[in-house]
Amino acid sequence: MPGNLPAEVTSFVGRDDDVATARKLLGGTRVLTLTGVGGVGKTRLSRHVGAAVRRAFADGVWLVELAHVTDPDLVASTVARELGLRDDTSEPLTVLTDCLTTADLLLILDNCEHVIGACAALVDRIVPATTGLRILATSRESLGVAGEQVLPVAPLPVPDPERAEFGGPAMRLLVERASAADPAFRQSADNAATLAAICRRLDGIPLALELAALRLRMFTPDQVLARLDDAMGLLTTGLRAAPRRQQTLASAIRWSYDLCTPDEQRLWEQLSVFAGGVDLAAAEAVCQIGAPQTLLGALTGLVDKSVLSYARGADGAGRYTMLEPLRQFAGDRLRARGNEYTVRVGHREFYYRLARRGRSEYWNAADTGWFGDVAREHANLRAALQFSLAEPAGARRALELATDLWPFWEHCHLLLEGYRWLAEALAKNPARTVDRARALAASSAIAAMRSETATAVEFARASAEIAVETGSVQVQAEAEMARAVLVFGTGELREALEIAVTVSVRAGECDHPRVAMEGLAFAAVCALALDDPLAGALAEKLMALSTEHGSHLLGGLAYWAVGTQRRREGDLCGAVAALRRSIELFRLFDRCAWVATSVDGLAWVAAAEGDLARAARLMGAASAVRRGSSQRLAHAMTQLIGQQVREQVQTGLGEQEFGARFAAGAALAVEDAVDYAMETAPVAVTVVEPAGLEVLTRREREVARLIASGHGNRGIAQELVISIRTAESHVDHILTKLGFTSRTQIAAWVSRHTRAGTSR
Repeated sequence: MPGNLPAEVTSFVGRDDDVATARKLLGGTRVLTLTGVGGVGKTRLSRHVGAAVRRAFADGVWLVELAHVTDPDLVASTVARELGLRDDTSEPLTVLTDCLTTADLLLILDNCEHVIGACAALVDRIVPATTGLRILATSRESLGVAGEQVLPVAPLPVPDPERAEFGGPAMRLLVERASAADPAFRQSADNAATLAAICRRLDGIPLALELAALRLRMFTPDQVLARLDDAMGLLTTGLRAAPRRQQTLASAIRWSYDLCTPDEQRLWEQLSVFAGGVDLAAAEAVCQIGAPQTLLGALTGLVDKSVLSYARGADGAGRYTMLEPLRQFAGDRLRARGNEYTVRVGHREFYYRLARRGRSEYWNAADTGWFGDVAREHANLRAALQFSLAEPAGARRALELATDLWPFWEHCHLLLEGYRWLAEALAKNPARTVDRARALAASSAIAAMRSETATAVEFARASAEIAVETGSVQVQAEAEMARAVLVFGTGELREALEIAVTVSVRAGECDHPRVAMEGLAFAAVCALALDDPLAGALAEKLMALSTEHGSHLLGGLAYWAVGTQRRREGDLCGAVAALRRSIELFRLFDRCAWVATSVDGLAWVAAAEGDLARAARLMGAASAVRRGSSQRLAHAMTQLIGQQVREQVQTGLGEQEFGARFAAGAALAVEDAVDYAMETAPVAVTVVEPAGLEVLTRREREVARLIASGHGNRGIAQELVISIRTAESHVDHILTKLGFTSRTQIAAWVSRHTRAGTSR
């Protein structure tokens, strides 16, 4: 089933009633928030509830962990990314709403309290605009949105001393975890009363019980109880105003801390600066506790004490993670010790070195490794950027970080996030330096891709001026490359081609292979769109250069260009081979933005082979792969080259048949759409009857009706109280879904289906 809910690896104890209540409440409310103190088990309960109701949601259960998201502005884009949507639009909430309009889906938002306002705004926006979406949130306070149902999560019931009880959920959890840590441990008549007292002393808080259970490997129950009393007495001296349960959890964590060796304590503290986990290399580079053997010993000790969890990801990379209450405690200790600034600088510098690797690895054989590392460390890179922007001495590093990550922002559908980081860094770095010129060039390209022409012009001009002032020939090439993208966006393809060709030559002369290959790739696109004879030579030159450097990503663009050119030359077998090779290369990268372009290329080949039905399905499949992306420039490139083919297929099949075949391809999941294009697996492609207005989302139907009434984008925006950019985005989506090329076709289609009585 779809979704990303992780498997549970330990037993779930004592929450049967809470699970039943949550399931019942989810049946009658759209928003359910689990509230309670830290460590009470909200996260674990939410995941267990999600697993229990998974079959009730056709589109799956999706978990979004927000503990590492400290910037409220990144909440919506983080949710979109977990759902597999593209973050290259100025309004991620709009993309989320459109995607979820008719989805039958449970969305779990975990650890909302530190970004409560942003979470509330997100939920308040998407819930009323959808029909089958349910939200399950965890937070230390309620979201405060309309229709929210709150389910307080209490600690586990503890044994009643008045009744001499020695069982119950808290006791079961303590004994199960103690037995897991020490298979020889058993509850007995001799220790039952003491174990019950431990449960009461810890107020039945699950995290505190699990930490105490680990101590039973080395202490008797009586010793554990005595030390808990000592820790509680010491800790509450400075926490008298804190709620009792907060004191209880803090005392359990503090006792675990006190039982660690000095090296383990310092490592625990220093690891608190990492977001989203840490691997061994990062821990060794950032944490300062002595020789490598000392660090390895401390890491092992923290894993043994369950302060850290260790697991291998899908890519096989090992990673250490820490529960949020433990990380917060460690962060407080690090600040109290006075070492936070030094450790955070080390953290920033380590991830700066990762980002800087992209200057060379983006365009050579190491590109897959670099993109994979950056994607894995996205949360830590965010933390490094935030720290750099928050302190004056780090402003320049923030500019370098944001700029060096430009390929990641561009190719992995993170244009909006990259744009934000670049804007903030530029605002704090007004000096006319080479770094500023590079950042301006990157910002110009992003602005052009987002159709912000005036802003892109200003950025490109400023970048070029500083590049000339500083005498940096390489940055001048980058600025000119940004200008080529800008000129393309204005429709001046011939000028864009000439600029890109010149850029590729100059970049080669000044030993700037990245821009040389990007210039060739862009020039090839322009030449193909213009049907210029130069296209073949440009594509082959790009192929030679990308092969020389071993680039997979830019090599994928080379294979796409060569395959598209071979189709024009009539070498259809060669075209298919090249285009499929481009997809193989693009699929080495997570959520690569260019896969849809290659699927479109295969559609053009199918049309040339006379298989119009497959061509229409492939065009729909390409739209499925591209779904959620508002990067208008990239889509425009494909449209310019393939527009004539689309029209030929529509004419050959007829509008209704084309619409049915296109809709069948568009209905595929992303992986199925790519498999269909590659013919690597039998994918059932159901041809539906020509769809009515229901093929569009509710908001798209409103936009389509307004188009039929003669409204322009400005009128649509005013009528629906949305921005003009959002109106444009809706029109683009409608054209893509219906396989149309003009507003007139939309108007005729709405009129026809309205008369037929199929509109809703």
